[in-house]
Amino acid sequence: MKPRTAASRIVLALAALSVSGQPSFPAEDDGPRSTLSDPDRPEDRAAIRSMMESFAQALRDRDAKAIAAHWTTEGEYEAARGVPRRGRTALEGAFSDALRDSPGAEAEVSPGSIRFLGDATAIGEGWTRIERRGADHASASRCSILFTREGGRWLIARLAETPPGVASIEELAWLVGEWESTAGQGADIRVAFSWSASKRFLTLDFRITERGETLSGFQVLGVDPADGSLRAWMFEAAGGVGKADWTGLGDRWVIEASGFLADGSRLTETNLLRRVGEDAFTWGSVRRLHDDAKLADLAPVKLTRLKPAG
Repeated sequence: MKPRTAASRIVLALAALSVSGQPSFPAEDDGPRSTLSDPDRPEDRAAIRSMMESFAQALRDRDAKAIAAHWTTEGEYEAARGVPRRGRTALEGAFSDALRDSPGAEAEVSPGSIRFLGDATAIGEGWTRIERRGADHASASRCSILFTREGGRWLIARLAETPPGVASIEELAWLVGEWESTAGQGADIRVAFSWSASKRFLTLDFRITERGETLSGFQVLGVDPADGSLRAWMFEAAGGVGKADWTGLGDRWVIEASGFLADGSRLTETNLLRRVGEDAFTWGSVRRLHDDAKLADLAPVKLTRLKPAG
């Protein structure tokens, strides 16, 4: 396979800003509100999302000039690893090279928050997700976008990816305990998190019942010393095995899971976990595939902490 160039990496990361029709984290959590006269700024929010949809279409059309046109004249792009690109001319050249050289890949964003800093500036923060050809699972990372309004149009002034860094299992210490879903939500979920003896790993026992079928087993969650990422290894009671990469942003987690059931068929999905206060979190699942067959999304289910008896 041809080595991936820095320009190719740019297009893959920018493709992750394609506005997906898939469910994402609850829209009502849209970040701190502006203190301007109209705190919700619905028209500006709609204009920014419309601009991002246009950007996504330019990527699908593989039109480097149209892609670069979504930046300001002196706009910047900075990948998690790589040389920053500045200015539409440089961006168009990089996109043109990358579109020519990059292998096929699918990428998108869960839009996350948009907050306004002033009348003509806003910041968007969310998730980039990249699925590379031949990879056994997708990767997720954080991105931050500075928007500015020029001549009545919202444009990208700067887009930056956050380097993944080294994760810590302590970030998930709040999950220790037993949890269950609220009745009547469509899927009955019961999970229990506990520390390993060394406190370097969390173990998770789970049982999920959906449409009369039950999936149960356990997971071991910890930092993979090979790359410093937070990773889970999963073992299903009937004999299936798998793994999942956890990527966090504040109280939200994107969990890219893949594995094989006992019959040898492959199951992949993206799970979305969001902490809601001290004693609750929501969990949902999208982009679910059983071999090549698409499975229905699981809408977010709320789980609450079980209080110790007595």
